[in-house]
Amino acid sequence: MPKIIGDSLADHRQMTRHRLFEALGQLMSEGPFDSITMSQIAARADVGRTAVYNHFADKETLLLEFMHYASGQFTQVLRTALEGQSDPIEQMRIYLRAHLELKDRYHLASGVNLRGQVSLQTTPRLREHAGMIEDVLLNILRSAMGAEAIPMQNPYMLIGLIHSALAGQNLPSSAVEREHTIRAVQAFILRAIGVPAEKAPIPSSRIRPVDEDLTLRSDAQAFLRCPVSHG
Repeated sequence: MPKIIGDSLADHRQMTRHRLFEALGQLMSEGPFDSITMSQIAARADVGRTAVYNHFADKETLLLEFMHYASGQFTQVLRTALEGQSDPIEQMRIYLRAHLELKDRYHLASGVNLRGQVSLQTTPRLREHAGMIEDVLLNILRSAMGAEAIPMQNPYMLIGLIHSALAGQNLPSSAVEREHTIRAVQAFILRAIGVPAEKAPIPSSRIRPVDEDLTLRSDAQAFLRCPVSHG
């Protein structure tokens, strides 16, 4: 009989699912989803292969449930960070910072084409994970418009534009450069949605001319990716 994790069968089931999600997330950060097998997931999670199928019928089901789990975790972090802050512009700064700092932990590897991994019947479920995160941003944008902090405009269009701008941003390893990048992205997006320049100052440039160091160029394929919404 397999060893029970936790104090009860309910705890065992929840902890096993958590292990499987963590294992899938790690494996997708290391290689393409297509190459990952259920056996690899089970081994990384340190559970029996049969146990995987007790929870998920196939890899597609596991992927969809993982997306729901990861988005829920990410949304909770966002909501906690926003607690106690009533200024919608500061809320936007918090949202943008959290998105940049946490997306590598809670989001799929940027190269994963979600539509290509699921059947047509389950494609609509891809919107579920995006909706959790989009609702947080939607509420912030509506509050900002209500407070006349930004001009009235279509918030749903802004959500797509903001997330597209965030998609290609990978934070540097240096703490100083990371902070500079975050502040630059914040200023760019805040100004783009209508925040006055004096309330969204641009940090002084730390970047040398592109021809001095080609590694400083932004990801040329970033515009092809979408950070959360794939449907």
